[in-house]
Amino acid sequence: MEEANYLSKFASEVEIIHRRNDLRASKIMQDRARENDKISWNLNKTPLKIVSKDNKVHGIMVKNNETDQEQLVETDGIFLAIGHNPNTEFLKGQIKTDETGYIQVTPGTTETNIPGVYACGDVQDNRYRQAITAAGTGCMAALDVERYLEGSAIQDWSITL
Repeated sequence: MEEANYLSKFASEVEIIHRRNDLRASKIMQDRARENDKISWNLNKTPLKIVSKDNKVHGIMVKNNETDQEQLVETDGIFLAIGHNPNTEFLKGQIKTDETGYIQVTPGTTETNIPGVYACGDVQDNRYRQAITAAGTGCMAALDVERYLEGSAIQDWSITL
């Protein structure tokens, strides 16, 4: 919803395609999108493929999840947004996360509560969530890992082949 509202500042129309009838976004974000005249809804549809024409985006093929019918939604551009929840459930009880699932790191680093385990990108960034900040924290993690490995004696590793 946040992305749709933002895009509506620049686009003449924004169409939300969502695979269910219900939305997981916060109520305030849903309300803002519903009140925005530039946003239209295509709910209970699954995106199948992007369709091109003359080497440009022409539209997106979607399947109606109730009827299984396919239809072409014509558009000049496509922006993918698949939510904000980090996929960290499998780490529960091992790596410290906040109440919403974002991995907690030592401020100014990518260090987690487990020595030698680092987190970067959107799984630890609950504020900016941008590709450029994810790339930046990826670089930070690489540097943190390098420093960790330089300080760790290889003979301490118990590796059997």
